[in-house]
Amino acid sequence: MNTSRSTFVLSFIAWLPLMASAAIPPATQDFVLDNGLKVVVREDHRSPIVTAQLWIKVGSSYEPPGQSGLSHALEHMVYKGSSKACAGEFSAILEKLGASENAVTGTDFTVYHQTLSSGRAGVAFEILADLMSTAKLDAQDFTPELKVIQEERRMHVDDEITVLAHERLNSIAHPASGYRTPTIGWMHDLQRM
Repeated sequence: MNTSRSTFVLSFIAWLPLMASAAIPPATQDFVLDNGLKVVVREDHRSPIVTAQLWIKVGSSYEPPGQSGLSHALEHMVYKGSSKACAGEFSAILEKLGASENAVTGTDFTVYHQTLSSGRAGVAFEILADLMSTAKLDAQDFTPELKVIQEERRMHVDDEITVLAHERLNSIAHPASGYRTPTIGWMHDLQRM
């Protein structure tokens, strides 16, 4: 009995350094490019993938009254094409590479992200750079996209009582702040855009 207990205790002690090293997160490196873009790199070699994220300080809390939902609409519009690709072309390229992509607008940010094979990281950065610098923001694409966003609001907000309640609570809790505005926008603002 004592031998078993001693073996267990010694085995446990031997595993402690391994468990401690597994709990230490990878180091994060921050630097700023010549164009002012802040880059944060966190390497984790457990999988041969890379996730590229572009965080922009644009969200619903920055929108002036009467223009709620504009940040979210812009997030949609960025995918309508650029100087290098027409609408959907970059998504098709990423899909062929087995990548996943998405974008999310919040109250204080908009983030565009892609996850793909680490050997293709350059593709992710090239696409993000092109979309951010040469996105085609054509008026002819804006009106149909607003219809999509209005329908998105109907489905995910107007038809969901708990989401409506949360939206109403925010508007009451933050009456003089941009945080009173829903990220997707008020329907009356979307209809006036």
